[in-house]
Parts: sequence; C-alpha cells; structure tokens
Amino acid sequence: MVSTTLFFLAALCGLQSVAGSKGAQVDGSAWDSDLEDCPECDAADTWSVLQGFPDTEEVDEAEPLPRATETRLLDNGVVRDSYGEGAEVIITFGGFSSTKLCTSYERKAPINGDKSCPLKQDWYLMWSAGPPKDVVSRLTCWIDDMVSYQKGSTYSNAPGTTTVMGACPAKGSAPNPKYENGAYDWRYGGIRPQDNANMALYPQIAEYITESVNKTGKKVVVRGCSGGTINGYAFIMSQPLAWRQKHIMAFVAVAPVFGGTISSIQTIVAGHQVGAGDAGRCLGRLVSARLPSVFWMWPHPGTGEGEWNKTEVLIQTPTKNYTAYDFAEMLKDMGMSDSELIYAVEKADYLGKFEPPMIDTYVFYGYGIATEAGYIIGHNFSAAADGQAACPPVTGNKVLSRKWDDGDKTAPLRSTAKASVWAKAHGAAGHVLRNHGYQGQAHACDCKTAQCKTDYACVMNKLAGLEHVGC
Repeated sequence: MVSTTLFFLAALCGLQSVAGSKGAQVDGSAWDSDLEDCPECDAADTWSVLQGFPDTEEVDEAEPLPRATETRLLDNGVVRDSYGEGAEVIITFGGFSSTKLCTSYERKAPINGDKSCPLKQDWYLMWSAGPPKDVVSRLTCWIDDMVSYQKGSTYSNAPGTTTVMGACPAKGSAPNPKYENGAYDWRYGGIRPQDNANMALYPQIAEYITESVNKTGKKVVVRGCSGGTINGYAFIMSQPLAWRQKHIMAFVAVAPVFGGTISSIQTIVAGHQVGAGDAGRCLGRLVSARLPSVFWMWPHPGTGEGEWNKTEVLIQTPTKNYTAYDFAEMLKDMGMSDSELIYAVEKADYLGKFEPPMIDTYVFYGYGIATEAGYIIGHNFSAAADGQAACPPVTGNKVLSRKWDDGDKTAPLRSTAKASVWAKAHGAAGHVLRNHGYQGQAHACDCKTAQCKTDYACVMNKLAGLEHVGC
C-alpha cells in the first residue's frame, strides 16, 4: 500500500483556498472562512523523523547571530496605519502538494518505449492528498505523468499530456481555461512549462488580478504559506514593478522557506518513504529526482544573510565534503544527469537573486526548534549506488545540527528570516517590511503561538480595512 503523502513535498503542507471575501472581524483575522487550519501540518511534522538518518551530530561552530528570547521583529520603520477600505480578494498560494492535479493524455508513442502504459488516458486525479489509490498497479505510467520533461532551460508536460489544477473535468470534455484561485502546479518553481496555460499559470493569475482590480477598484493581497511563500514571491517578481504596485496591496508570508531547506536535499541523498521498506523510500526518490520544485528548494550559496558560505559543509561523505557551492558537482558524482540539468536551471531562479518585491510585506516565521543543518552520508557517492534510478544505501547516515540555525523544524532560521534583506530597499522606497519571528513556532500554515495569532489577526484585519490595534 502506497502512502498518501509523497516525499518531502508533503512536509511543506498548505491550505488550498478560494478567493477570500471580507467578512466580520473575528479573533482569528479577517476573511476568516479563508483561513483554515492546515489538516496535514501536524502529521507533516514527522518530516523531522528522517528515514535513513537515525542519529544527530552537532557541528562545533561559533554562533554568528545573537539569540532572541521570545520574539524577533525586524521593522524597517515604515508604518501603514490604514489601507482604507481594504482588499476584497486574497490570492492564495498554499503549501507544496496542496493543489490537486488532474491529467489526461493522448500520445503517439510510449514514453521510453514502455508499452505497458496506454497511449490514451481520459481525465484522472493524478494527485489529491497523495498519489491515486491504484498507483501500485500503474506505477510506471503514473511516474511518466508526474515528472517534468526538460529541453534546455524550459520544461514541459509529458508528451501529449494536459494537466489542470483542482477537480477533474467531465470525462471527454475540455478543461476550463479560467484560473482557479488557490491552485497552482507545485511540481515547478518560478520557471514553469509554457506549453500548457494551466501550468504556465503566472499570466493567468495576473489576468485574474487585473480583472478583479478593474471590477472592484481595490488592490488584492497575495498570501503564501510554506512552499507557497516562494511561489507567491516568484509570481510577484514575474510581473513588472509598475503592475505590482498598481494591483497588489501587500504580500503576506506565513512559515516562509525563502532561503531553501536542508530537508529538501534528503529526498535526493536518501529518498523518502511513500510505501513500506526500501521500495517505498526509493519510489519517493525516483519521482522527486525529476521534480524542479525539489531543487528550487535547495539552499542558496553566498556570503549574505540567508545564504550558505563556502565553509559550511552540508553533505559529508567518508572522503569528500559538499557545500552549497558544490551541489552540481555532488549530482555529477552521484551520476544523476537528469537532476543535474534541472538544478542548473533552478539555482539562478528568482530565489537565487531574491530581489525585494517593493510592495508592503508582512512575514510570520518560527525559530528555535531543532532543524537539520546537513547530513553525514555513510558511503562515497557513485553512479552505481546513487544514480538517477538507484536506491541509495542509508547505513551510517546521520543528521548534522547547528544550534544557532534552529528554525521551525522544516526550514532553518536563516531561511525563514531571510526577508530581512529587503529592509533597506523597502524603507528607502516607503514600503513596509515587518518580519515577525516567534520562538518555538513549528512550521505550519497557521500561527501556533499566542503572539503570532494576535499579530497575524491584526495585520489581516488592517489589510481588510477593519478595526485593528497594535500593528
């Protein structure tokens, strides 16, 4: 039986919601019906229990950052007391794996010559809260549909395939070309397939927002949680600055992963369980090794805030160490040529540049919880042991820990707090940046600490044009 949570993506859980409509002020926040708890978040915390990594070894390093005791707050000094009548629509980006994916195809020839898969398939739910229940009986065909296909610096659907977000169209019918708020193809990062409007998505979202603003006369709020924070950010940055400032009132990010996660590397170096035993662990790896969003999430090299420098070992093997500068070399050593091509595209995407969005921005993140900082691998990488279709051994594997970089269990502190790098640019241009950090708050799509709940409710009520105090 295959689990209904797939590899590391399920750990970055999120809510999927529709356009938020402004309602009465409540203790939680404005647009209350649009702010559901993430039902998978508690279960997803088991991501901290790493398959193939039974032990932890702390890295002996000096702490480069001062520790806060309760709440970290970077406020760039720009205050927006009111947003007038507020926004009526929230554009939501839920966490990775939060959107249903429905697929149909008609192909001229089998993929990779595999004749066990039919050449024609009517609409079926390729992803809901996980793979379809009958995935074991059609595993190869499902993998063909799930993974990305790359040519140079562009991606595409599987040949002859159409994928839509959300519920499946009726059998034999064409998909609805309209964008559904809250839906996006989480398999991709900022660079998206252009052969299918539903997957390209960003032009559709921009059109949706433009129509909303023209109709209501009010700007929208873009909100992301978990993996949706970087997709929301990538969408914002894909649009011209003048358009952003005309149409978007504010960007709200909850449990951000702006600097990437160490845990996303685990999927490639060890795999992740989607079923029993090594077969289940390696199925997760086989699929994720060809999903661009996995590599989009890898830590970014650099010497600035929220980056990993050349001295910080992230992957340690018996005879060779790898830093964030060495990921391409690591994939080459592992014999993962397909993954190497994907990483080459993803490393220089919007997250690599991380330019300020130049619209009012409110961030809510957690820190102070043990969060993995790297991995010790019990063997030297090779194509035979670690290649694209291999099942890597896990004997001798350990987790590396850096106490000063403890984050929210999923993302380290430097990643969750990375929005601070926008403070100067936003301040000079008169845009708000409030980067709220809460000690002991675990990765989730809703606030878990009392202070975060209070602060978040205040900000959302302010953005809705409702009564608010203290923000």
